[in-house]
Amino acid sequence: MTSLEITRAESDGVPVLRLKGRLTLGEGSRALRASISDIAVEGHKYVLLDLGEVSYIDSSGLGALVAGYNSVKLRGGTVGLFRVPKRVQDLLEMSGLAAIFRIFGTEREAASASISHQKLPVQSQRPE
Repeated sequence: MTSLEITRAESDGVPVLRLKGRLTLGEGSRALRASISDIAVEGHKYVLLDLGEVSYIDSSGLGALVAGYNSVKLRGGTVGLFRVPKRVQDLLEMSGLAAIFRIFGTEREAASASISHQKLPVQSQRPE
């Protein structure tokens, strides 16, 4: 049994990975890296991670988050986190990683932001 369960879902067309358990060195961190990389290879520019049920994260877990972020960023995208437990939020802030992830309170906020993030800017038209 792995210490981390990963369930893939979708929210308004945006891939969501729901994490449950301990994000630590070993199978769980490798599986997370692979899951995010697979989503990026599919062409998605935005990935959401639901951390609401992550009970613990170590440096390898942080490394898996960064590796996932890098695989999406290389393709012009980004990673959003939501339902981040206080312990994990504190760790992200202390490590300086809170600055690279978009962090939201709810899935709805994260999905809405990702949709607007993916839209191309509309060119303004001047009346003639």
